Order: sequence, then C-alpha cells, then structure tokens
Amino acid sequence: MGVEFVNLTQYKISKNLFQDIFQLIQEEGIIKKEAFIEVVLIGQNRIRNINKRLRGKNQVTDILSFAFSEVKKPTKKELQFTPLDNKENLTGFIEPPKIPQNFGEILLCPSRIKKQAKRFKKTFKEELTLVFIHGLLHLLGYDHKDTKSTKEMRKREKEILSSYFKSEKLTKIKKENKI
Repeated sequence: MGVEFVNLTQYKISKNLFQDIFQLIQEEGIIKKEAFIEVVLIGQNRIRNINKRLRGKNQVTDILSFAFSEVKKPTKKELQFTPLDNKENLTGFIEPPKIPQNFGEILLCPSRIKKQAKRFKKTFKEELTLVFIHGLLHLLGYDHKDTKSTKEMRKREKEILSSYFKSEKLTKIKKENKI
C-alpha cells in the first residue's frame, strides 16, 4: 500500500523518502504488504500542543508516533460473496476483502529535526531518515525505557538506516549508468 503524506509546513520534503523506507521494511517482511502509514509534517507549535495534550509534556519534540493496532471489522457492504465454483474457496462462505491495514501515524517536526541535525553534525536528510525509522520502530513495539531495550532499538535503527542508504546508493548508480 504505502504512505499517506500530508505536509503542513513550508519545508519541501518528498513523500518518496518515507515511501522508500516503509517499502524497505515491508520487503523485509516486518510489516504486511497491505499496510499503510500516515506521515504528517507539522510545525513546532502544533507538535508542542499535541505533545502536551497527549503525553503531558509541554515541549517541542521531533516526532510523535501513534499505532493503530485495532482491527476494523468489515461492514456488510465490504464483504464479498465467494461462489462455490471458486477453486480457492470451495465453501461458498462470505469472506472479507483484503482491507489495507492502517499501521499508524507519525507526526514529524522538520524544524526541530533540522536543529538536531546541526547539533549532531548530520545532514537534514540523514537526521530525518533516522527519526522516521525511530518512529516506525516505536510502532513495531520497540522502546527505550531501559538500557537493554534502548540498545536493541538503536541496533535496529542502524541496520535499517544502513540498508536504506545502500539501496539509495545502488539506485543512484543504476540511474547514472542507465542500468
């Protein structure tokens, strides 16, 4: 499925970055192919207000992640009858169609990420990519509440980040050489 993308900032950021990373994780089999994610870019005031309202923290943050783990039951209209002559289903029961699963929503604050990139001596794209991967891992259940879980999460971030930049480099080489 992919990425639903909304940019409520003045930053010129392409949906492709998020789409490519999400697809990479889907290809690894971590997230189902039918799943999609919502990515929203917002400003500092908006993310501070949301952070205060939902987490009780009156501060700007780089990212907020919200998992949508509940499964939506299909309506009667969404159900499709499977006839008896269908070779895959000999029962003739009504089966729900494959409904895309909303994996979650990630709110990113590009202005905060830009400041962090400068502080950590990284490019904006590197920091944005890392922060997005961090948010995806939270949606997958990773956390950093203790030393052990933090190490595990950081290790996974590095693996995905490395894999993404390798695939990006390969794509660039292919385009340059017209392979």
